[in-house]
Parts: sequence; C-alpha cells; structure tokens
Amino acid sequence: MASDLVPRRGEPDYMKYPDHPTVPSFHFRTGKPALLPVEDAPKQPANEFGFPVPGVQSPTPAHATAAHYFVDEEQWKAIVDHGEFDDIVCGSGFCALAYVSEALERNPHRKILILERGGFWLPEHFQNLPLPYKMVLGGPSETFPWQLSSRTFRSELKFLHGSCPFFGGRSTFWSAWCPQPSEELMRGFPQSMIDTANQSGFWDKGKRLLHVTPANEIQDEVFGALQNDIDARLSAHLHEIPSATSVKPGPLAVGKATPTSTLSFQKFSTPGPLLALQEKQRQLAKRGKGSPLIIATDVVVEKFLTDSDNDNVVNVLKTSRGDLCFPNGTTNVILATGAIPATTIALNSLESMQTRAGNRLTGHFITHVAARFPIDPKRYPQWGSKCDKGTACDGECKQKLEIGATYLAGMDEHERQYHVQITAIHSPHPEWDAVDAGRECPDYAAAATLAQLEGSEDYIVLICATLGELDENNKDSWVKSNRQDLDVTTNIKLQVALDEKATALWRVMDQATYDTIAVAAGDMENKIEYWHDDKSNPGWHSEKPSRAESHVPGVVHECSTLYMGPESDPQAAVGDDYALHGCKNVYVTGGAIFPSAGSWNPTLTMSCYAQDLARKLVPVPVYNRR
Repeated sequence: MASDLVPRRGEPDYMKYPDHPTVPSFHFRTGKPALLPVEDAPKQPANEFGFPVPGVQSPTPAHATAAHYFVDEEQWKAIVDHGEFDDIVCGSGFCALAYVSEALERNPHRKILILERGGFWLPEHFQNLPLPYKMVLGGPSETFPWQLSSRTFRSELKFLHGSCPFFGGRSTFWSAWCPQPSEELMRGFPQSMIDTANQSGFWDKGKRLLHVTPANEIQDEVFGALQNDIDARLSAHLHEIPSATSVKPGPLAVGKATPTSTLSFQKFSTPGPLLALQEKQRQLAKRGKGSPLIIATDVVVEKFLTDSDNDNVVNVLKTSRGDLCFPNGTTNVILATGAIPATTIALNSLESMQTRAGNRLTGHFITHVAARFPIDPKRYPQWGSKCDKGTACDGECKQKLEIGATYLAGMDEHERQYHVQITAIHSPHPEWDAVDAGRECPDYAAAATLAQLEGSEDYIVLICATLGELDENNKDSWVKSNRQDLDVTTNIKLQVALDEKATALWRVMDQATYDTIAVAAGDMENKIEYWHDDKSNPGWHSEKPSRAESHVPGVVHECSTLYMGPESDPQAAVGDDYALHGCKNVYVTGGAIFPSAGSWNPTLTMSCYAQDLARKLVPVPVYNRR
C-alpha cells in the first residue's frame, strides 16, 4: 500500500507526516457529497474499497494507527539512515509532554523525535473509559525491567512498582494528585533548583499543562457538600493531629481542557495531548510555520556513545531498531523516561556512572486504611433519611453520589515527611453509583470497593492512603549494574530497604491516619468501623486493621537515582543544567534528579522542571519573540 505520509515542502523524507485530515471513505454517504474531493483521497492503485478483491481483514492496532500518528517502517529506515533532529526525547509520559510542548511553544520549527519503547494501547486515562477497563490496572500492564534483591522481596516493602511500557506510560494509570511542595519540603535540593522553583510562573505553567484543579473548585455534582464539610472539619481541628502541618482540598489533574468545556472531571494523561500537539505541528508544517512532531513507537533505547575526541559529545544513540547517529553532536538526548530506565541507560553508557548513578534510591511507602462512620443528621441534614424506594427510585431521590478529596501533610520529629490522601464517599445507591465513582475517585487503586459501599448507604466512607518518604541517605537502597544479565534494558539490580528513620516515620504516619479518621468523624468517632480483608471474617469491624492489613507492599514514586549536584559531589549524576556529568548533550528529567523524595506526589514538580529544561535549551527565535 502506498504511504499516506508526505514530507513538508523542502523537508527531507524522515520528517513525513499525514497530509489528509482523515480517511475519506467514512465520509462517502448516500445522498451526501464527500467532504474530500475524490482526487485527494489516498490512492491504492491495485485495490480500493474492496475492489477488485477484499482488503486486509485482520489489521493490527499498529496498522490502524501508525499511518496517522507514528513512524512507519519506511520512515524509520530514513531516520536511521540520515535523520537529523534538534532533540530526541526518550519516553512519552509527563516529562516528555512537558519538555516537548514547551520547546515547540518557544520554537515551532524545532525538529523533535519522540521514542517510546512500547506501542499504542490506551488513548487516555483508564478511568475515563468504561468501567470494565478497571481490569487493566496492574498485572500485565506493569513490567519490571530489573532484578530485585532478595532482601527487598522478603521485606515488608516487598517490591518497587514497575513501568507501564506503552505510549503514555504511567500517565494512563496515575492517581492525579498534584501538590506543590514548598521550599522547606525540598530537602537537599541544590540552590539552583530552589531558585528555579521560585521564579515567577514556574508552578503555574505546570498546573496549566496538567489541568490541576483544587477539589473544591471542580464544580460538578459529585464534588460539593461532602468536599466542603471534610475540608472544614479537618482545617478547624488540625491541632488534634499532633504531627500534621497543613491541610487543603486535594489538588487534582482533572480540570477542564478548555475554558468552554462542560466536562468538569477528566483524569489527565499524555496520549491525547501529545497527539493534539502533533496535529498542531502538522498544520503548522503545512503552512511552512513549523516542523512536524515525529513519534516512533516500539523503539527501546539501550545506550548512547560518546566521542572522546570531541569533549565527550554524544553522537550515537543505540536502540532496539538500529543506531541513530548524529555525527555533528548537535542533537540533544532528553531522558524523559522513568527514574530506573534513565539510570539503566546511564549505567550502560558511561563508565563514570558506575560510581555516580544509583547510589540513592528513594520513594514512598504506603499505609492504606478504609473506615466509615454513620451519617450524623445534624451535620448532614440533606442525607438524614435513607432512600427506601430501591429500583423504583428512577433517580428521583435527592441523595446522590458525593466524593471529597483532601490532602493533609505532616512531619515526624526528625522532619521526615508524610501526607494523607483522604477520599470521602457518600454512596446512597452503590450499584448505580459504581460507574461515576469509578471515574471520579481520585485514585482508583485506593478507592472504596463495591463491597465496602454496599451496606454503607447511611455512612460516610473514608479511604486514607498515607505516603511516607524513604531516607535518601540509606546506603541499603540502590541501583547497580548487573553484569550477569546480557540484556542492556534489564541489566541492573535493585534494592530498596527500610532504615530506622523510615520505620519511625511509618509509626507516626499510621497514628496520623487514625487521628485523621477520628477528626473527620467528629461526634461519630465512637462509632467508627474499619474494613478488614481477613478471609475468616471480612467486613466492617470496630477494631483497627492489623499492620499487615494496612501496610501496602510496593514502593511508589521512585526518585533520586540520578540526583542533581555539583560534579565535585562524587555521587551526584546530573549538573544544574540537567546534563549528565561526563558528557555534553544528554539531559535528564523526572524524579531521578530529585536529591530527596519528600512525601509529596512528584508529577507536578517533575513536569515543571522538564518545562524549565526546555526553556534552558531552546532559544526563542527573533521572529517568535513578543
């Protein structure tokens, strides 16, 4: 079949892009003129529309999407043979989107190639899709490109959560919590990073990109009275939680994509925005006002090579589909992958990284508690009586699903950080509410189950996911090369461990979780019940769950493996210009560069620093300056 891709006038063949708005056969309707002239339709000279023989009957998803969005085999060969780009961005998650969107805003003519190791799977966040898509969370959608140490596997932590090897990465599964850390929460960050974060607009631009909205400003029928009540209750009684320092409505990346949108709650993920950005660049390229954004899937980045005769400039990027060469050394390689894949690439590429990369491995451990308390008719007069019409209600009942999302932060006596993500739910019709609850719960992995909501119609259900930080100075947490594994994409060994500081923090945050539940319950404190998963007696009970039940195995939000620091620090991997020490044109974004993890969810901070990297690397052309 002839390719539907064409190069822009004056551009080489490796910069091809689709030059038709859609496949025109869908617009040939009986009695209606085609929206596209027949002569403009993509031609298949030997066979069109099933004439004279049937067409392909078993197209793969890649076959259906590649011609419209992604590099095909012919174009990839041209890229490998003679492609030249300003930036090669490894990854397609938050940092990739943040860097690319900022870079192209500054210079629409910048030539950028995005490399994604996996294929196209989910078009957007799985919670925005029909409820049965909940089944895709975890399992085969998560891969672990490392050898885990036996010490970690046998510990309470058990493992580190893996990667999502598809277009969009983890952005299609994340919880959307986006707090903005204050300077005092960024422990050990170099002054350059602090100064950058204090620049005007640094945080606001990242929030606009991710559509971050405080839960009390979502303005739909789900986030309303309950949200305001829980916020007010915790704010007024914060002093009753001794280790707590602040509380606020949950900042969530769920806001409106446009000012005129009527959709108030939409979980953010990167596939849609990246493809929208690609379409924008396609239109600019057609008018000669920009360059197309090129995206290649199913390309695993393995390592890069430096030119020792030219000040260690990187001029080769080795991938699973061939070597990308840039002999002039003017192409930037942006490692916008997760922290562990970026560390793996660095370890495979530079001998100096054997002593610099992976010396720190931080992240968050989790306590998870589900509780409920009866509805106090004085506190919630609108829910004073249960709907008794059952299926005859037909939606006429005034009681409807309500959710609240509140973020409470705190510290232990050693100033180690934790925070509680509080999801409050009132579900008067659990079976009917399941679809909306599945879509609008801030974190589906830490949301109430149908079993917990059934029978809780006269209760407020609280789901508390409490995250605490691992100590960045724990020498027993690390990433190291594993020379026994010959696969360069998995040839590392990983260990994450608890030390005395983390263990002490975990005790404090456990207590803070129960204190938070008690404060939220108010006068109903003595009627709190907790959910137990004990197979012998599951359900709601007045006893608190055991440590084994509430401590969730699996570390999340891994950070610090390529932390930023001066070259004089023998374990720092990245300079204040985001470049890897030891080479000139490889830059790192994401949590890997954070010297410590804090407890705050890292996505907003990662994205803001990725935008800053673009501002540092991409000059604004004179013609584009305002």
